[in-house]
Amino acid sequence: MKWFIYLPFAAVAILLGSLFVIALPDAVERAKVGYDRAHASACEALQAAPTNPVLGRIPVDAPDFELPNFTGQLVKLSALRGSVVLVNFWATWCQTCAVEIPSMEQLAVKMQGKPFRMLAVSIDEDWPVVREFFPKGTPLEVLLDKHKTTPPRYGTEKFPESFIVDKEGKIRYYVISDRDWNQPDIASCLDSLVD
Repeated sequence: MKWFIYLPFAAVAILLGSLFVIALPDAVERAKVGYDRAHASACEALQAAPTNPVLGRIPVDAPDFELPNFTGQLVKLSALRGSVVLVNFWATWCQTCAVEIPSMEQLAVKMQGKPFRMLAVSIDEDWPVVREFFPKGTPLEVLLDKHKTTPPRYGTEKFPESFIVDKEGKIRYYVISDRDWNQPDIASCLDSLVD
C-alpha cells in the first residue's frame, strides 16, 4: 500500500525527465547560436565578406593544401586541426601586401604560445625573392605556392586576401584586401576563436 504514496512523485519525475530530454536539443542549439553571435560581435573589426566567389557562403570547409615552408618542410592545412589558422595569400610584388606584413608579424609574435598558426602563402616564382623580402627573417610561417594552384581554390585572384580557419577546419572569416592585424579588436577576435 505504501508504494501508492510514491506514485505521484515517480510520475512527476518521469514528466520532468521527459521535458528535459525534449528541451535539451533546443537549449544546445540556442547556446551554439549565442556562442557564434559572441564570436561574430568580437570579429566585426575584420569587416569580413559573407560570401566568396568560389567557396560560397561563409562558414565553409577550408580546401586542404600542402605547401613547403622556408626549410622545405611540407605544411598541410588539415594537419593543423585543433588550432585557429590565419591563411594569408600574398606576393612580394604586391604593395598592399608589403604594407600589411608588419602588422601580421606583430600579431604572430603576440599569438605565440596559443593554439594559433599564421600561414603566409606567397605566390612568388621562387624562394630567393621571398627570402630577399625578409632580410632579417620573420616570425611568420611563410609557405610558397610557386605554381599558384591554391589561391584559385579559395576564390582568390587579388592580393592580399586572408581566411581565418577555426579549430574544426571551417573558414569562419574571409577578409578581402589588407588589415591592420595588430589592432586590439582583431586580437580579441582571434582570442575568442582560440579559447
